[in-house]
Amino acid sequence: MRKALFSLILMFIAASVMAGDLAVFENLGFSPDGRYFMFGQHVLVSDAGQAYAETAIVDISRNDFVPGGWKKGGWNVPMLPNQESRGALFELLRDSREVIGRYKISHLEQGRLLYIRRNGDKTAAEDSEMNGMMPSLTFRDFEYAKEYSLNLHQETKANDAAVSSAFHIEMTVMSTDGRETSYTVGRMGYFRRGVSSYEIIRVLIGPNGKSLVVVVAKTDIENSVRYMVETLVLK
Repeated sequence: MRKALFSLILMFIAASVMAGDLAVFENLGFSPDGRYFMFGQHVLVSDAGQAYAETAIVDISRNDFVPGGWKKGGWNVPMLPNQESRGALFELLRDSREVIGRYKISHLEQGRLLYIRRNGDKTAAEDSEMNGMMPSLTFRDFEYAKEYSLNLHQETKANDAAVSSAFHIEMTVMSTDGRETSYTVGRMGYFRRGVSSYEIIRVLIGPNGKSLVVVVAKTDIENSVRYMVETLVLK
């Protein structure tokens, strides 16, 4: 009995060491013309006793933050059983009213979800990795009768015990008439320090039917997960 209890304690310790902080991604809406997209993320960092949040407004055609559009903050909070991090996001939104109004972000303009990665899903990306092929995702937009194929390319390097990773996405869009259009999404060759891997978790299309948002999860060497987006305007 004591041996079983000791093994159980070891399992809990190992899980706590291996499991990092998992942030929550929030779709905060598009501008009505689809030119801008706002997103947020928040996380409870229990070791620091802090609720942390970020918000960002992205110029979709430029694939970059608008001036003054990226904010972050952390607040000390009591570690109670019901404590969550969403309050940190609300604090940031309250301080961002001016820039939200400037870019006409509507929290009700959520766009349309084309793809979402769900826990437990066995995706084409995993099938490809098992077969030694390039990870890929394929899905359809039934409203616009288009098929999307996304290939995630990533590269990781270690230098003096520091890990950094880069990625980009090769995407093709096939129309019903057989016309295929190719895109490269992301910053090829840009290595982010401390990031060990990337994964596509959502793909959204804006209210204009042309603004595409690819949500990417970044996992660091401590298995903590944070999010970023890559954007483009479809031809």
